Amino acid sequence: MTSIVQAVNAILTEYDFPLTLRQIYYRLVASGLIPNKRSAYNQLSKTLVKAREEGEVDDTRIEDRARQVLRGESGYDDPEEFTELMEKWFRGSGARYKADLWADQDAFVEVWVEKDALSRVIAQAAEPYRVTVCPSRGYSSYTYIKRMAIDDRLSDVDKPIIILDFRDHDPSGLQMTEDLRKRLVKYGDGLDIEVKRIALRIDQVKQYNLISNPTKLADPRSQAYVAQYGDQCWELDAIEPRELQRIVKDAIEEHVDREVWENGLKQEEEDRTSLTESFASLIVTYPKVNDSGQEEPKPT
Repeated sequence: MTSIVQAVNAILTEYDFPLTLRQIYYRLVASGLIPNKRSAYNQLSKTLVKAREEGEVDDTRIEDRARQVLRGESGYDDPEEFTELMEKWFRGSGARYKADLWADQDAFVEVWVEKDALSRVIAQAAEPYRVTVCPSRGYSSYTYIKRMAIDDRLSDVDKPIIILDFRDHDPSGLQMTEDLRKRLVKYGDGLDIEVKRIALRIDQVKQYNLISNPTKLADPRSQAYVAQYGDQCWELDAIEPRELQRIVKDAIEEHVDREVWENGLKQEEEDRTSLTESFASLIVTYPKVNDSGQEEPKPT
């Protein structure tokens, strides 16, 4: 086992969630174990493919979040299996009840992130606050903003909407935040929407001493960017994952009235208990009939 593979295994044990290849790469570069070069990234990819094939690295600890499989529904063995599963699901429905804890908050919050590859890390931090995370994969399309965001989720919100935005610090990443702001306002038809860029900001680049990459001069926005920030840019992936989660958590909590939130959680638990009892009383078990046409005894 190479020293790089050993270092990767040590990194993976630090987290209770899988990392992307890009996140592992930045941890290794920050540790001085590999140079910050495209060739080093490509070599790391090859090394980890081989290591996972040979069982030296747990392949469940590294994931590719940009590729998804759309599965077909396999179905059930027979109607009886379906009935039993539905009854079990219904009995447990009360315990799955969740109240809208944002209903009594002063604002409605969503998190948007440029990279789908970081969506799980960010969503894990946002989930306790029941905040939707929207990976836009670069510039968001008209359909994504108008139909999937505004029409599906935001159009009925009757309070200020706060979008917490996470992007790379590069010519396009900086402009994406402003583009998102303009289009949400344009398509929002009077909605009170504020887009707040949470990361990356230049103060965070300096605070965390993030690893840089050369600015792509082919980007039409590069001239203005270089004039202000120089010829280096920084990726959101370069932030240590737990620190990125802390940034997400802190940004959300700025808009949470804690007392109102705790009261909502208490009421939610009481409602779950009541619903569980109600649903159990609604279950009607119909008698089963055997092959001879006789009713089978009900289970005790």
